[in-house]
Amino acid sequence: MSAADHQAALFAVDAAPAAPVSGVPAGVRDPAAFNAALTGDGYGWLADLLTAPQPPACEGCGQPMSLPAAAPVLWACPACQPAEAA
Repeated sequence: MSAADHQAALFAVDAAPAAPVSGVPAGVRDPAAFNAALTGDGYGWLADLLTAPQPPACEGCGQPMSLPAAAPVLWACPACQPAEAA
């Protein structure tokens, strides 16, 4: 073999192996039956088990902060931030 043959052998492409066979048949199913089970009740059961969070004191004035209805995960001080606490 010549040097050119050796170099060409480096880039020779063998036949691609066959794709592996899966044991699970593919099929189209309606996901509506699974949606209710997957979404559940929004963790309402967990909220029922937990006690209400204790409001932290405002760093500015010391009053207890509140959870506004618009964003019930962000604490706001009714005295220092009245627009956000409403």
